[in-house]
Amino acid sequence: MTSDIRRTDAAAPARSLWIKGLTPGLPERGKIKIGKKGDSRKSKSGDEYQLPVKLDHFVVTTLERGPDNNFVRDEAVHAVIGEAPTTIPVRLLFHDPELNFQSRLACFKKRTLWCTGDGQVAQRLDENNQRQPVPCPCERSAPDYQGKEVCKVAGMLSVLIDAAPAIGGVWKFRTTSYNTVVGMMSGLALIHKITGGVLVS
Repeated sequence: MTSDIRRTDAAAPARSLWIKGLTPGLPERGKIKIGKKGDSRKSKSGDEYQLPVKLDHFVVTTLERGPDNNFVRDEAVHAVIGEAPTTIPVRLLFHDPELNFQSRLACFKKRTLWCTGDGQVAQRLDENNQRQPVPCPCERSAPDYQGKEVCKVAGMLSVLIDAAPAIGGVWKFRTTSYNTVVGMMSGLALIHKITGGVLVS
């Protein structure tokens, strides 16, 4: 007596080899900046700080800081894009706009990210330094808020720089400008719609 051995897994759905919930991304190789830190000053309380200085061009930096506390300019990249470029040829990494440009609401206490949210739910540090969910946004993001810790929009664009002599990493442009964040999101959404979902060439 013989019997057939039949595979029972043929109709089974394909099993994903990726962990759910993880966001893909390459390591940061450098930064794209339109400003720098200026001269050091002291506040009334005695704390030392540096006033921000706005630039009229882009600066591509490494991840190292110089003696002035600014990130060191990447001379290899600037040899390709120019001394003081007002435009930079870049490429996106993903077809999904959200993976290229991440945005959030963020509130810092000194250098600590105290609270961060997506406009519906935020994660905030409690007295035990543990993150707890709270409603978002809150009064700290209101235009008439007068307190110390203000909640601001924050955006981060990750790109590859054309012809830059580097592999395996991205350059990141960060902004806390509401108009810039909205402009970036709108531009990516528009291109995504016009091209039928294609953002990577």
